[in-house]
Amino acid sequence: MIKTEILKVSTEEQNRQAILRAAEIVKKGGIISFPTETVYALGADAMNKQAVERIFQIKARETDKPFAIFVPDYTSLNEFVENISFYAEKLMGEFWPGPLTLIFKSKPGKLAHLTGGKNKLGFRVSSAEPVQLLLAEIKGPLTATSANLSGFRESVSAEDVYKQFKEKIELILDGGQSNEPIPSSVVDVSGDIPILIREGRISIDEFKRVVPRIKII
Repeated sequence: MIKTEILKVSTEEQNRQAILRAAEIVKKGGIISFPTETVYALGADAMNKQAVERIFQIKARETDKPFAIFVPDYTSLNEFVENISFYAEKLMGEFWPGPLTLIFKSKPGKLAHLTGGKNKLGFRVSSAEPVQLLLAEIKGPLTATSANLSGFRESVSAEDVYKQFKEKIELILDGGQSNEPIPSSVVDVSGDIPILIREGRISIDEFKRVVPRIKII
């Protein structure tokens, strides 16, 4: 049984200590939860296959449904994706950092345990300070799946996370109530034309202003 810590991040000193503790847990293969600019997320070292598999288990998520990944900036994509299209660059330039997950075709063998057998990876550059601080401390990609059991509503507070994952994860960073309880928008940019998979914080009208040819499924 795991004792789940909760650390507040409302002051600069609390934030510094909490980030160091969270990074320590992630580096050891543990799982944490933290606030983003949308809902709370579950984070683990995206390079650690066992940690990723543990998230699948505690979320009761089907393994053919891949996780997205937090990276610090768009230059980090070069290690993992085969191609960055013209449309992907336009979307990144307009909406990153922010509540947008972009799905790319992955390089062979890169983070295969996260692709769900589809040879695609979703990436997000977050504007949330806790995410950026964690990435800087961990120095690697971080899983970006929402902190909720599959089929349940996304968590918008540390209390929500604790109710669902008490004694299942090591740490929750408590950043208070989410101001934007709507998840990120998701766009597949692995082909010639971008495809809107999920309309979240960013609306279809906002996307069409940047990429008029975007498709909707």
